[in-house]
Order: sequence, then C-alpha cells, then structure tokens
Amino acid sequence: MFELDEPYVGKEELNYLKEAIESGWISAMGPFVKKFEEKFAEYIGVKYAVSCASGTSATSLLCPTLKIKPGDEVILQSLTFTADAWAMHQAGAKIIFADCAKDTFSIDPDDVRKKISKKTKIISPTHLYGRPSKMDELREICDQNSIYLIEDCCQAIGSKYKDKMVGSMGDFNFYSFHNKLIASGEGGMITTNDKNLAERFDKLKNPPAVNRPEERDGFTEISMNHRLSNLHAAVGLAQLERLEQNIKKKIRMAEIYDKIFENADGINLIKEDEENRTVWWRYTILLDPKINVNKFKQKALENKIVVREGYLPLHKHPFFKEHNNLHLPNSERLGREAIDIPSSFKLKEDEIILIGQTLKKIVKNLL
Repeated sequence: MFELDEPYVGKEELNYLKEAIESGWISAMGPFVKKFEEKFAEYIGVKYAVSCASGTSATSLLCPTLKIKPGDEVILQSLTFTADAWAMHQAGAKIIFADCAKDTFSIDPDDVRKKISKKTKIISPTHLYGRPSKMDELREICDQNSIYLIEDCCQAIGSKYKDKMVGSMGDFNFYSFHNKLIASGEGGMITTNDKNLAERFDKLKNPPAVNRPEERDGFTEISMNHRLSNLHAAVGLAQLERLEQNIKKKIRMAEIYDKIFENADGINLIKEDEENRTVWWRYTILLDPKINVNKFKQKALENKIVVREGYLPLHKHPFFKEHNNLHLPNSERLGREAIDIPSSFKLKEDEIILIGQTLKKIVKNLL
C-alpha cells in the first residue's frame, strides 16, 4: 500500500533516544530539548526557538502570548488546518477568513487588505503543503498597520521564500512535528526574533510549581503543561540533522510527478514559484470537475494507492456556520478539486513513476 506519508526513523534517532533514556532525563528538563531548540533556531535563522508539545499547543498559546483579547480580529487563511482557527476562536478572537490568491494555495494579500479593520491584531498565512506565501506583501501590510504577522509553518519546515526561510519573517511562527517533514511522534516549536515573546511563550507553556516559594508570586496568569519531552526532542534533533537530505528527496519526487502529469487529461497542477523553495509536504493535483472524486478514490485504493481530498475551506465548516454564506471562490475551487497523493520520503523513483502513471490512467478512464 502506498500511503500519503510514512515517517522515516533511522539509526541516529535510535542512538539519541537510547542516550536520552540512559541519562535518566526523559522529561522536558532533559538536555536534548535545549539542543533541539538551539539547532532549530540556527537552521531557521532566528534568535529564538522554543519547543512545545505539539503544533496545536503552539496555536493554543499564540493568543495568550500576544495578549489577544475577546473581540480582537484575526485574518486567517480559510484553506488551512482547523486547529489554527479553533485555537484563536477559543481565545475569544473574531476570525475573519481570507481567500487564496488565484491559482495558489496561499493567502491573497489583496483580499487581506480589504478585511483589515481597527480591531485587526493578527494576519496569519499558512505555507500550505510546503508552498511559501507572499511574504513581502504581507510583511508590508502588517508593518503599515501595526499588526502581528504569524506564519503557520507546520507543513513547511525548510521552505524558502526567495532566500529566506519560512518562519524567519513573521513576528511569531509555529511548527508541527506530527508526521511532518520532522516527525518526532509529537512535538512543536515556535520561532521569533522578539525576546519578550519567546520568554512569555516559554512561561505560559510551563505550569507553576506552587511548592516553590520563589514562584508563588510570579504567576498571575494561567499556565499549563505544553512542554516537549526529552525523548521527543532527541528524535526531533536527529530528524533535523537529516532534514536537508529529505527535502532533496521531496523535490525530486515533485519533479517526477510534474513530468508525468504535465498535459495529462483531467489533471491540473499549480506549479511551484521558481523564486521560492517548496518542500512538498504533500504533492497535490487538481481533478477536472467532471471526475467523480469517490470513484477516483475507490479506483486508486484498488491499485493500493491512498489519496485524500484537500482541505475543506474553514468558512464552509459546520463549526463556523455563521461564515457559511461567505464566498471565497479560489479557496472553494481548491476545496472541490484538490487531491493529495502519496508523498513519502520513503518512495523510490520507480514507485513514484508507478503511482503517477496509474493515477493518470485512472483519471483518463473516468473522464
């Protein structure tokens, strides 16, 4: 069976994990946590990287870290993972959904401009599938309006916008290590160049030890355990050390798929912007609207190929029913037509060719 994603765990992960266990430090106090944070900050090119339990932990603490109040507005890409919007909604923020730019998976700066108000505190692009957003325009918009720029880098570790790593341009940026380009089982990270934000996030992810006299008067806000364990950090560090090697495999995968699907009947592609580096967490095709998606999925599965629909735009999600009448045409089109196909590091070139040619044939027969 060709799965969408398969994490690779090698000898270095096992060596680091053994070292962590034998040290006796398996909690968040172990030395691999600090090593992972330091190496991650160096890789992204920022002053501070602070680990946490998951990407969802990072989003949950985002609004408290930035002191977002109920009623403050957050402009969020509608075509993204649900956790982003849920965490901000839970904090009391008012979600304002923005469309993708035409023929991209990235938030549209022009639509963002239309939706800014005096209450806007955050603009948050998602580097969906590892494709960088239009960061120059978004950075300019935020600077002009004194708004926080928050990069969702969960699917894009190692992606570059022009010559800059994603996660180095926003004010506060977050990552997930749950079966992403770094797969440590569970885990997350935030990056920033703002010392105050880094320290505040670190404080909020640590519960107070009320039995310590020096801490009893130091906590005036709720803080809970969102820490990364030494064991997860050990695996994450080993994965980080091999990340560039794995990114090369992803880029080669995309090159093969691009060639197979070029001019294929019933299949459209959104090509990579040549100025940027896409890390292809998922390779995604767009099916002709005439194709029955359920039949396509069934035929793919009969050939031992797992495929999955792309994201339902969040403004169409039942949870956000007050937004269901909003019309965001580019996001809605991608929600209908996007299909994720196997994109694992572990795929061999002949397997990628077999998958691509098989899916191409299935689509042609279904037209």
